[in-house]
Amino acid sequence: MRMQTRRMRATWFTAALAASMVLHAAPSRDSARASDHADTAENVNRISIDLTDLYIFPSATDPSKVVFVMCVRGLIPTGQGATASFDPSALYQFKIDNTGDSVEDLVIQARFQGAGPQQKVHISGPAKPSSIGTRNVFGRRQPGVGTINQTFQAAPGIQVFAGVREEPFFLDLEQFYTIFPDRMTPLTGMHVDTPNPNAPQAVSWRPNGVARDFLAGFNVLSIVIEMPRALLAPTGGVPGRIGVWMTTSIPAGRPIGSSYVQQERLARPLINEVLVTVSNRRHEANNKSTPTQDPAILAGDLESFLTFPAGRSPAIRNIFKAVAVPDVMIADLASSDPASYLGVETGGFTGGRFGGRALDDDVVDLSCSLIFGTAISDLGLAPADGQQIPALTSDNVGPDAKHFLANFPYLGDPR
Repeated sequence: MRMQTRRMRATWFTAALAASMVLHAAPSRDSARASDHADTAENVNRISIDLTDLYIFPSATDPSKVVFVMCVRGLIPTGQGATASFDPSALYQFKIDNTGDSVEDLVIQARFQGAGPQQKVHISGPAKPSSIGTRNVFGRRQPGVGTINQTFQAAPGIQVFAGVREEPFFLDLEQFYTIFPDRMTPLTGMHVDTPNPNAPQAVSWRPNGVARDFLAGFNVLSIVIEMPRALLAPTGGVPGRIGVWMTTSIPAGRPIGSSYVQQERLARPLINEVLVTVSNRRHEANNKSTPTQDPAILAGDLESFLTFPAGRSPAIRNIFKAVAVPDVMIADLASSDPASYLGVETGGFTGGRFGGRALDDDVVDLSCSLIFGTAISDLGLAPADGQQIPALTSDNVGPDAKHFLANFPYLGDPR
């Protein structure tokens, strides 16, 4: 993480505090899940639509463009990427709010035809959706049709890659599941409630030299789209602040492909995956809701976690919820700064005012410092409560094992 070392200041959070917290995960090499990997029984049973991570950052070669990355179907073992392809019956979407109301004004959609190494890629948008919320239809296709694992032009100025890449996320997943085993979904694909949701089974991350990036060596399916920032501005406006989330949806009826119902939603890393228990189908509830429903659904889950096990004061809990709800990733397309997670919300303190999320941002450490550290009280946003847990503020893992590329499609080649 390129977080500056100067003292935290109250100027961090400028306008609508919107952060992201929580950790991704997996226990043993054989029964692992990570990030938002396989977070519900339904997703285990339909793994090719299981969302893992969202990234938004400026193009490295053209500052007038922005890059969106959607990762799905994590934990593809080394050497097995050639056999992986997307779900041809599913709809994959980036949803973009450019008016600040947490409702999608534009969508970028992907659908796939066939399976295997010749699977075809179809892109729609960015365009105004014909329907919003959890039921959607695929819009008018862009003229360019691609093939999986090959870069192509969907339309002038819109470059696309959809296929297998190196897993970009990094975390000591084994220790995460040691701490919170109730975040696991059985590989049987059967939902199981745990007797003591949110009850930690360990009290610290592993130290340097012992901690390891469990995801090193794994692959993931990724949809990478680079396009002009101007295409995302409000009609008659200029590029500016946007909110982004992504969804995967399955057919809602017949004929297949005529309409889709949302199966999963994801934006900020580590929110639903860690702060929300799998028990009582809480992940499912948040996966199938919209950002406008987060104050009624997600906020209660965050309140529960921050009360136990985090033990934070009511004042700190309220600030945290103001930061994390709704679950929408913010980026400022008018900024020429590099991407930096929570950069908009912190006025550039985390590395730049663009916000979004860079591939090498250490979102785990930043999130843990907000949840278990003194960040909120250091900002002067709430009195210190004395309940910080320093042993949980860093997982002691960085992006060292990753092989990010300097140019499109930016994620490392498959392992």
